[in-house]
Amino acid sequence: MKQEVLRYENIYCYEGNQTLLKGLCLRAFQGQICCAIIPNLIEKQNFLSLLEGTLKPDSGWIYWNGEKLNSFRSQDQIRKQTAFIGRNRGVFSQLSVEENIFVANSRVFWWNRAAALCRKAPDLFEELDLSLPVTPKAHTLDYGRQKQIELLRAYVSGRKLAVITDLEMYLSEEEMKDFFDLSAKLKMKGMTFLYISGSDFSLWKHADEITIIKKGRSISRVNPSHFIQSSNVQIITEDHDIRDLKLNPVISLTRYIKGGELLNILDVNSAECSHAISILEDCRSITAKAIISNRYDTIFRSVLNEIVFIEARSLDEMIFTDMTIMDNFIFMLMQKKAGVQFKKSYRKLVKNMTEGIFTEKELSTKADKVSDECKLKLIYYRWIFLRPKVMVCIKPFSSIDFQLRSLTISLLEESLRSGIAVILITNHMTEAYTMKGKHLTVENGRLYTD
Repeated sequence: MKQEVLRYENIYCYEGNQTLLKGLCLRAFQGQICCAIIPNLIEKQNFLSLLEGTLKPDSGWIYWNGEKLNSFRSQDQIRKQTAFIGRNRGVFSQLSVEENIFVANSRVFWWNRAAALCRKAPDLFEELDLSLPVTPKAHTLDYGRQKQIELLRAYVSGRKLAVITDLEMYLSEEEMKDFFDLSAKLKMKGMTFLYISGSDFSLWKHADEITIIKKGRSISRVNPSHFIQSSNVQIITEDHDIRDLKLNPVISLTRYIKGGELLNILDVNSAECSHAISILEDCRSITAKAIISNRYDTIFRSVLNEIVFIEARSLDEMIFTDMTIMDNFIFMLMQKKAGVQFKKSYRKLVKNMTEGIFTEKELSTKADKVSDECKLKLIYYRWIFLRPKVMVCIKPFSSIDFQLRSLTISLLEESLRSGIAVILITNHMTEAYTMKGKHLTVENGRLYTD
């Protein structure tokens, strides 16, 4: 059974009339790398202040090593057994690498023991398979190796928890890989890690558990190591060798697509979500038509097939800018009929359907002259009115201006209420967990579900 090192349960923190944390929950187990993804910088700093003890919880429960702590001594006890590794330099420039690891910590009181302790450095490096030099001054090494030295010092001094922040801002991809390789070795020796990041960059492959925190509360907890691999099975060949066989995605994906429900697909390997999109290839959903084939169809064919795409493109590219908002709606509604003439009956129908959504002035204005909010509403409501069976949205939040995100959420919720099955594809973890729904993950061409 996993031993719990730290747990915050339903933490609330207030400052005057402002609520800083409202229902925060997080846990970290011994011998694991746990991650907290907090996109908002202020909320991230509030959480760090809670860990450091400068922000006191007003309500909630804190557990350390399975023991419930009271608010007066909780932060002090946690801080004494926690190492904080972040953007600030954590090595002593006048000390060598071995001295920084074995001597420069609060648990070494007598400098006459320094030589004896430092002689252990080669054995430690050999045990962990590290290529760090021993005698040079620590500040002469690159930033990535300095952070490894800080991590080794925390391990040698017996810290139970290492809180790591902001390294992705300063370390190269190779330095990050070396740092996480060392973390993986130390976690096998019982050390616990809590990595706090504003984005998900490449945490997926390293973390044992990921908690996403937004608006002061924990909105989701992901366990990558517990994912069920649903796209591979084993077969026995004629030579009696067991090999992996990749199944058709239709077997593992179709059952997740239902009218009025949201399916989030996270692509952890591709910035363009190409792996997730390829998983849809030949996947025949509730429309009995291949989803991916409609991505490159004309907008008219999409209407007939009842499968539509809203891609990560500019708003102007997804509307008819030379038409008014009214004519955009009429033109789309007419696609289910044989003709495309602008009939008065359709104009009256559009006016009734858009009442309270668009003003008369907006309806009569050309699409390229209206605000971005109007363009976004046009893009979504034209499909909501047509009621396709499947709507595939590619990076709907990260591809637009930040101010439009709340409107996008409202439009997606309206799509779901109208009975449309919505598939949201993204490569950002926070975007994948912005709205409640089913969650799938595509990694290295394989499909996983939590």
